Amino acid sequence: MTRPVVLIITGPPGSGKSTTARLVAQRFEHAACLESDWFWTTIVKGFVPPWQPDADAQNRAVMRAVAESAAALATSGYVVVVDGVVGPWYLDLVTGPLIRDGIETHYLVLRPDLAEALERVAVRGREERVAGHLAAAFLHEEPAAQMWEQFSDLGELERHVIDNTRLDAHRTADLVWSRYCEGTDRL
Repeated sequence: MTRPVVLIITGPPGSGKSTTARLVAQRFEHAACLESDWFWTTIVKGFVPPWQPDADAQNRAVMRAVAESAAALATSGYVVVVDGVVGPWYLDLVTGPLIRDGIETHYLVLRPDLAEALERVAVRGREERVAGHLAAAFLHEEPAAQMWEQFSDLGELERHVIDNTRLDAHRTADLVWSRYCEGTDRL
């Protein structure tokens, strides 16, 4: 068996994470696309909107669950493409189980300019992204813009950014695939 692999495709709302992640996952022979949004739907009581300051403990629990799930799938023979908001503030939390299990990890940040991201958020409407989950909160400009700002300057991780302002989903997926093959975004 070859070394297990996880690709983390992240970015702010409207960056094209979900569409790109699915397109990239389909290029592998055995792959799983792990939508982190689903994990928030499992909280049936005591849910705190993840962008609120008092959501940190909840967000950490969800990110640990995403990481452990990705590790379990990867060590079972699937290339795992994680689709979700995995900013630098939780990257160590997510990569911990992957490193522990010897999983090759790639980190790719999709970041169109703010105007394009907000336009995409407005256009996507109230479509259901994950069964039972509407990304309704990010249909509003303020939370989406706030999350974009958190991805606007990633310091040493800036090299992992793909500006997909003028790229459609297929061209973005092609670029992600190329960078994966070259190892450009390997952590």
